[in-house]
Amino acid sequence: MPATTSALVAAALISGGISAFGQYKEGQEASAAYRYNADIAEQEADFIRQGAVLNEYRQRKRLQAVTGAQAARYAKSGVSVLTGTPLDVMTDSIANAELEISIDQWNAENMARRKRSEAQMLRRYGKSAMSMARTKMAGTLLTTAVDTGFKLYSEKGKTKVGK
Repeated sequence: MPATTSALVAAALISGGISAFGQYKEGQEASAAYRYNADIAEQEADFIRQGAVLNEYRQRKRLQAVTGAQAARYAKSGVSVLTGTPLDVMTDSIANAELEISIDQWNAENMARRKRSEAQMLRRYGKSAMSMARTKMAGTLLTTAVDTGFKLYSEKGKTKVGK
């Protein structure tokens, strides 16, 4: 085999190897990006849950202040808060506040679940990106090997003029 043919074959093999390595690295980087984004989504889910706990605490403190102020106003007026309309008003205030707290908790939990689902999906995308990179890499290596084999085979079949 002439030196030129050997050099071309070597260059083709090296080129195919570099392309395959690049495809593999691209898959690794895509997979890492998906994992990073999944980690961020999970952190956001945790922040949502922590925020809901703090918000509940804040709402309950506000409820205590409102019902305390209501009781103080009724007491100042000489009205008992233990029966009748004053008790009904304070009970309604508490019920409305509890409803708002429950709605906020439900909303926060749904947002956190969506973030967790997003994180799971991103991890799947990362695995898929890596799998696709391996498939592309294998295809490139196989194509390079087959093309190089054909070139070598066709080069051997050629007859030299004058020999």
